[in-house]
Amino acid sequence: MAIYDTLFSQLDVTSSQLLVTDRDFRDPSFGHQLRETVVSLLDLKVIPVFNENDAISTRRAPYEDSSGIFWDNDSLATLLAKELDADLLIMLSDVEGLYSGPPSDPQSKIIHTYINEKHGKLINFGEKSRVGRGGMQAKVAAAVTAASKGVPAVIASGFVTDSIIKIMRGEKIGTLFHNEANVWDCSKEVTTREMAVAAKDCSRHLQNLSSEERKKILLDIAGALDANVDLIISENEADLAAAQDSGYEKSLVARMTLKAGKITSLAESIRAIADMEDPISHTLKKTEVAKDLVFEKMYCPLGVLLIIFESRPDALVQIAALAIRSGNGLLLKGGKEAMRSNTILHKGHNQRDSRCCW
Repeated sequence: MAIYDTLFSQLDVTSSQLLVTDRDFRDPSFGHQLRETVVSLLDLKVIPVFNENDAISTRRAPYEDSSGIFWDNDSLATLLAKELDADLLIMLSDVEGLYSGPPSDPQSKIIHTYINEKHGKLINFGEKSRVGRGGMQAKVAAAVTAASKGVPAVIASGFVTDSIIKIMRGEKIGTLFHNEANVWDCSKEVTTREMAVAAKDCSRHLQNLSSEERKKILLDIAGALDANVDLIISENEADLAAAQDSGYEKSLVARMTLKAGKITSLAESIRAIADMEDPISHTLKKTEVAKDLVFEKMYCPLGVLLIIFESRPDALVQIAALAIRSGNGLLLKGGKEAMRSNTILHKGHNQRDSRCCW
């Protein structure tokens, strides 16, 4: 606690230790008292640090007996997260997250999103943590419990600089536990070939749509941009902050920036593309070479476009609009520095019309 006091004092906040036991949580009124206490302390800029009150604990082996309401710091953290209606539980370890096997094994790979149905019986836990009592197995059990109760959890390394800040910014740090992770498309392993085949199929689907149907998709996308300006700007600002912290050049950061005016301009440009003359099967020229032999020159889709773009998230919208209008499937590769901006823009497009696949 003396170390906590010293470190938190540098941030002009105070720390305070709160001791709890199993018996406290068995009291139906304790949850309400707990929340009021924590809120009051935070309002006073006091950081509450919870621990078990070993002096009066009713259990002789608190870190081995799993019969109580909590039995180690990990399970206590999960219990508190639920009682306090936390938005997120971050559990720090001495490794970067949960691995498919012992972290020392070169064949082990970090699992960024934990799927209980997929990983629950496949993980081979290594030795217990060098800096904790329960080890990774206890942390995973606690994180799974937290997620099942509606509190997302992340297991990450406590030795990585600014790991908590990076997690709060949404960076891909550690292992995420979420009660809806099993239904996320991103949790499924999709090969590059599978993505290309899907884009080809979607290209054919787009070509079979009428000009008015493709136009409506674009108008819906433009409407989605107008309706989600604040959300897009919020995600973009997170990318900008991360880029500045990483030391990117100012010119790159400027290209990444999405302001309200630019988003509105993007929406208008999409409406302009929607009003273009339909480019599919548009005949440019006919030439009768001989009787019953006519050559036609006409527009037709290429099929699937693979486009790599970097620090301009607005390019995602512009490229996608042109591809949809022209009936082309699309594979896009954006820069990692604009990951959150690209993600929210892509998500918005696909939610507006499920027929649009790229």
